[in-house]
Amino acid sequence: MQTTSPTRADQLKASNLFAFPEKIGDYFVFSLRVGLLLCFLASISLAIFSAFSPNSHWLSIPSRTQAQPEFRTSGHERTNISHILFGIGASIATWRERSRSTNLWWDPKSTRGFVWLDAKPDNQTSNISGSIPCRVSEDWTRFKYSSSQSAVRIARIVYESFKLRVPNVRWFVMGDDDTVFFTHNLVSVLARYDHNQLYYIGGNSESVEQDVMHAYEMAFGGGGFAISYPLAARLVERMDGCLERYYNFYGSDQRVWGCVSEMGVPLTRLRGFHQVRYFCRD
Repeated sequence: MQTTSPTRADQLKASNLFAFPEKIGDYFVFSLRVGLLLCFLASISLAIFSAFSPNSHWLSIPSRTQAQPEFRTSGHERTNISHILFGIGASIATWRERSRSTNLWWDPKSTRGFVWLDAKPDNQTSNISGSIPCRVSEDWTRFKYSSSQSAVRIARIVYESFKLRVPNVRWFVMGDDDTVFFTHNLVSVLARYDHNQLYYIGGNSESVEQDVMHAYEMAFGGGGFAISYPLAARLVERMDGCLERYYNFYGSDQRVWGCVSEMGVPLTRLRGFHQVRYFCRD
């Protein structure tokens, strides 16, 4: 009995993956298999290329806290007190008494910044300020509010401080007129962070009630908070719009927090920023 060797076509039919379709409906299945195989091979090739190529940006994930090049500040020296611009929120009514707190830590030879008032001070108020320069907040009465109009004004201190274009500023540090800063500690802490990145640094209130009422992710203004130069530059672009959107917020620090949160910048918590109220009885 004579046997015949299998033909080339018979050999190809033995493979399910590459079997030639015998019916018209099988052409679709065959094309689908080939397409999936090509996609798989292309995906593997792209993954290998991205993993080993140093200049590849195919799979790079942008950092939400990366500063833009145009916001970079010059200088490579370690951060010192001259790189900080303080913004102190005060009013004509409160500054007479509370200026004593600021005078405890303000050094006219090294500290830079301003006390921001709600009206032009008279000569007597100016003499109280001593060596601490005063400025009057501008263009804040046009914003709507639900509880405190002064909170709108104080929230814009970051905006107005940046607009002054004071040279060689790396950090904007905000505080109330009764906030006491230990400047040596503050400088040593801020020097740990890259001032060319987006940083929002502060602490919660030491009152759980206040944290629950407002937010645990918010830096409370009574203890002070720091904003890096690049973040301040972005806040300037958004601040007025944020004040319109968050007019129902209570405090100035809550308004700043709302605007920072829109940009996806988280709070960097530092326990050195304390907000606590002490009540003394006679």
